[in-house]
Amino acid sequence: MDAPDPPHHRDDELLATALQRRLNRLRFDLHDGPQQQVHLLAQDLRLFREQLAPMLERHPDRDRALGRLEDLEAQLVALDDDLRRLSTAARSPLVEESLADGLAQLAEVFQQRTGISPHTEVSGGIDALTDSQQIAVLSIVRESLSNIRRHSEADNVEISISAGEESIVVEVRDDGSGFEPEVEAPAAALRGHLGLVGMRERTEMLGGRTEIHSTPGGPTVVSASLPRWPAEPV
Repeated sequence: MDAPDPPHHRDDELLATALQRRLNRLRFDLHDGPQQQVHLLAQDLRLFREQLAPMLERHPDRDRALGRLEDLEAQLVALDDDLRRLSTAARSPLVEESLADGLAQLAEVFQQRTGISPHTEVSGGIDALTDSQQIAVLSIVRESLSNIRRHSEADNVEISISAGEESIVVEVRDDGSGFEPEVEAPAAALRGHLGLVGMRERTEMLGGRTEIHSTPGGPTVVSASLPRWPAEPV
């Protein structure tokens, strides 16, 4: 006859079960609540932009207003991605989402929306990055993929993350139509498209820099480098 489990073991199992149930409830609440609302809001915003465009046909600030609406739509897409990642992270109390998981989810969502599966390469100890560095890396990749989805008409996309002893290098390359960064980037900011500006500012705040290399006809390469800092001990 097997000996009964000690009381502390049964308590641990009960606690783990209760925690898993709570996380499952959180995951379902995220899916049925905020995720659905954000998705519907993005659809409403897209419809509003389409309806507003002909009304502003002769308005001098038409491009700026419509550009700002496109930026808001991109922010909702980013928020939807974050909610999906939170929902995934809530599946188990024993699994904490890594930077690699976040990159995989961005690539998966991009494939679902474009039919293009980005080729992703990761090297070095990326899980040892600070929270700020990981957020910056994900933001750079997300903004780059958003621009590719909206403007590039690319067939192939490559993402590479390399963490060395002194720096982290992020690169997103596509074979799309390309553009002139020195002309288009300032013009986009004037039209209210602040994604590239925000990406550069976030990188600079962490002591790094962002560069965009492109010509009409492509390819386009967005690269960013951040100085390597060890993560704070937990």
